[in-house]
Amino acid sequence: MASHPESNVTSLSASSISWQPIERVLIVGAGWTGRQIAGQMVAHGLHVTLIDSNQHATKTSLEWVESQRLSFFEQGFWPNLSSDQLSERLSVAASLDSLLETNKEPYDLVLESVSEQFSLKRRILQSYSKRLDSPTIIASNSSYFTPSMMQPHVVSPERFANFHFHVPIWRATLVDIVPGTATDSITIDRLRDLAQRIGQSAIVQTVENPGYVFNWMLKALLQSALQLVAKGVANPADIEMAWKKVTGMPLGPFGMMDQIGVDLIHQTMSHARFVDGDQVWQPLIDILQPLVDANQLGVKTGQGFFEYESDRIR
Repeated sequence: MASHPESNVTSLSASSISWQPIERVLIVGAGWTGRQIAGQMVAHGLHVTLIDSNQHATKTSLEWVESQRLSFFEQGFWPNLSSDQLSERLSVAASLDSLLETNKEPYDLVLESVSEQFSLKRRILQSYSKRLDSPTIIASNSSYFTPSMMQPHVVSPERFANFHFHVPIWRATLVDIVPGTATDSITIDRLRDLAQRIGQSAIVQTVENPGYVFNWMLKALLQSALQLVAKGVANPADIEMAWKKVTGMPLGPFGMMDQIGVDLIHQTMSHARFVDGDQVWQPLIDILQPLVDANQLGVKTGQGFFEYESDRIR
């Protein structure tokens, strides 16, 4: 068991934590990443509720999973998922209040997957951890904020950890699991078991590092690529070609940004600016800003640094 240091939030006793498989999941945020996580989970037999106040987002998420289920099965990414199974396993709600009014069954995991804004994530973690008792795990899919930043805002932090997916989830198949200082080992065991059951390989990172393992390496590549553009050395298409030709990889740095989402890259670099200073990041943010303003966010919108066909698998 991990030690439970003093905290300004209520903590349950260790005896209230028990190992049990995660079967019922709440995903807060029906955006590009949230819908992928939901689809991956329901395809592997879990019951998932997507919570988002934006009804268009939840509707689009349901349509996306339905539109991909047969194609992903044929390509070997997902187990076979019938339309009836999808309807039974995946539901949506506008808020936790509206969900609890109609559904009293306990949930095993709450995973916040909202925009990379600390105030928003903090508010969700506080609210949901107050409303849902242990052994419900409270987890964050944050790609930048570390557990030590968020743990103080979670009621019963022994059940909290970062549980971070990489997009596209069906192809990347990697999850980062990072405990906080108060996280119980059973929480990590349950998350690691879940990752394996939904076709993901888990890295349990015991030392905090912004960006985990892959994103820490990726940051250096994307920063270098944008610096080449900022200096006028080469344009995105030539930089992309250079990377792909030499490495033999199907995607270069700008294709990766389109795949991840230009808006997410923009958010991450905006937060890094406060750590490393405007001189490092502002010229790079300025390259991304016009794309964000035009809603050209990459694969998910059909246009980013490059164009994508509307029927392309996303």
